[in-house]
Formats: sequence, C-alpha cells, structure tokens
Amino acid sequence: MEIGSMGKKTVLFDVGNVILYFSHEQMCKQIADYCKTDPQEIKQLIFHNHWGKNYESGCIDGHRIFEEFRRLFGESISYPGLMHAMSDIFALNDSIVPVIKKLKQNGVQLITLSNTCQAHYDFAYTHFPIMHLFDQNVLSYEVGFRKPSIEIYEYALKKAGCLPSECFYTDDLSEYVEAARSLGIDAEVFTSTELFTTQLTQRGFLSKATLTGKTLHE
Repeated sequence: MEIGSMGKKTVLFDVGNVILYFSHEQMCKQIADYCKTDPQEIKQLIFHNHWGKNYESGCIDGHRIFEEFRRLFGESISYPGLMHAMSDIFALNDSIVPVIKKLKQNGVQLITLSNTCQAHYDFAYTHFPIMHLFDQNVLSYEVGFRKPSIEIYEYALKKAGCLPSECFYTDDLSEYVEAARSLGIDAEVFTSTELFTTQLTQRGFLSKATLTGKTLHE
C-alpha cells in the first residue's frame, strides 16, 4: 500500500485524552495536598482566575505560578515540588502506542498539536517514551495561542510544510476539531483507538491488515 494514497502525509495528534489520559481533578487535589489547602481553592486559582489558560498560552511561566503559590501558601513550597504536584497527572493510552509506532515505521510525519504548559509537556516527555517518536511539536505555551484559535492551526500547517488537505488531525474535543475543519484540515473527534485506526486506514496511512491487528505488533 502507498502510504498517504489520498495525498496525505502528516498526522496531527492532540495529546490529552488521546495519547495520555489526564485529570484536572487529580491535579487540583495533588496541588491542594502539597499546599495544605482545599482542592476547590486550587481550582478557583487555576481555572476561574485564568492562571491555567495564561500559563498554557505563554503569558506567564512556571516561576510566576510558583511565586504566586508561595505568596499564598507559604515559604515551605518549592518550585520542583509544586511542578511535580501539578504535572504527575498522566496515564498512557497503551492502545495507541503500536499505532503511533506503525505510522512512524511507515514514514508518516507525526506532530503533536496541544494546549499545554511547559511543566506538563516536560513531564510527559520525560516519563513517556512514546512522545519521543514525534517529529515536531506545536505547543500552545511556545506558540502563544491556544486551540481553538485559528492561529495555532495555521502555525501547525506551516511547521508541517503541508497543505490542509495533506493533514489528518484527531482531538477528543469537537470544538477543536471544528476549528481545524474550518481551515480545510481533515479532522475527526477521537473516541477510541479502534475507530482512529479505521480512520487512518481509510486515508491510506495504514494497511487494511492493521484493522485485524496483524501489523500493529510487528
């Protein structure tokens, strides 16, 4: 089979709840335990005060977050301790690992397209070797835009060196998929690895044998 037989050569991956599962509730609880406060207070600070969005869009960095937390919760808080409590929230989607490896083996360009902060990405890259297989990364905190802003998709296309029609993108959030489609990017909501594998096969990235599991574990 000719990979990318529909003229496609790049797969753009969301990270959260596609490659790595994560929990904001777990994050708030861990930070609250570390700071000896209530998870609801942490949730208020991160989400309602927009610290999370500002961190993910690169408007503030981890050291600014740390200084704010130390001001609120005391001098005993350390930067490494806070970043670990904030970031140790991921679990690998084991089922997608052989799919990513097969795409890599087939010569497909692999790019992450993620709303994330530096602490989360650094933790993911350090603890999950599958992240090392990606050729490029489009990360909101580096780019300065968060999905569903059109600018981050345009940046991804430029970095990929592809036309919208040459890319396939998957994300667990329909709003982000629709934003990609508005630029002409072929995109689908991620619901399961099984369906994702079917979608990749339909677009010529994987062989039909992959659907039966014959090639994923080679």
